[in-house]
Amino acid sequence: MSFKAQIVASFIGTFFGFVFAIVLFFITNFIQRKLANKSFKRNLKREFQYDIRLLKLWIDKIEEILRKISVKDKQINQYLKYSDFARYFMDESFKFGLIYNLFNNDEVFNLNKLVTHCSLGVEQYVNNKVLEWNKSLDDEKNENQKETLKVFEFQKDQLKKFKEILENLSEKLKK
Repeated sequence: MSFKAQIVASFIGTFFGFVFAIVLFFITNFIQRKLANKSFKRNLKREFQYDIRLLKLWIDKIEEILRKISVKDKQINQYLKYSDFARYFMDESFKFGLIYNLFNNDEVFNLNKLVTHCSLGVEQYVNNKVLEWNKSLDDEKNENQKETLKVFEFQKDQLKKFKEILENLSEKLKK
């Protein structure tokens, strides 16, 4: 083989090796993204299940609070810890755009409302209402009772709605 033929053969081999490496890089990258999305989806579903159980627990606690307020019991010893709401995989899924691939705009909007509601600020507001109720004096007009009942009825309704939203989104992840 001549020198020129060796150079051409080396060039062709190098060129095809380079093209093969690029194709292999893209295939590997595609597979890694696919596996990462699958893992995120599985973990997101698990996070939803955890949060659904938390929402059920909070709804039960609020129902107990409502019963005590209804009978003017000033010894409510419940603390609603909304900051325990798990949102790591939701946040990461938002960041990487997976949420937008999995759910429609209304579902994303509702999920965002849920995450905003289950925060430290709302936790402090609700638990301050419990403290206010426990410290309030008996008023004959029952205005404090009515206001406090409204706050906790609203919380209960919101949590029930959010639980339903998470159950629907969890079912959608199964597909």
